[in-house]
Amino acid sequence: MQAIPLPEIVMVLVVVAILAVGRQFVGIRPFSFLPRPSDFRPRQPLMTNEQLRARMIASDVLFAIVSVPLILRLVPPNSIYGFRTSATQSSPAVWYSANAFHGWALLAAAVVGAAALIVLSDTARRWQLWTAFVLPVLSAIVMSLAYLSVLSAV
Repeated sequence: MQAIPLPEIVMVLVVVAILAVGRQFVGIRPFSFLPRPSDFRPRQPLMTNEQLRARMIASDVLFAIVSVPLILRLVPPNSIYGFRTSATQSSPAVWYSANAFHGWALLAAAVVGAAALIVLSDTARRWQLWTAFVLPVLSAIVMSLAYLSVLSAV
């Protein structure tokens, strides 16, 4: 077993002394990862609830616009746009039926989500806004997956 050489011990003590003196007199923070009192102040949200509501309604309008070509069966099988799963990629008939259904479900979700966001009061909390936006879209996806399983079984 080797003993720690004396120069290393002296060097560690000198560094510790410099850090202690620097912190005491100059205000150096040698350990920047430690929390500061300012870390615990409440932060202002990046946007107000009204701005968030407006963005979510705009997203619902975009969902409605995106769903129209799917409903009209204008989107051919591709790898970018549409309700893409392994089952829909295997057959064009399944692709068009599943995408038409998903278009209708997405359009209904967009209308329901936008209506819920408009009806919610001005004092609604952020989680309520997020729920009114996300829940209809998730239900449209689940319904489309259920419809696809029925299509695949036939």
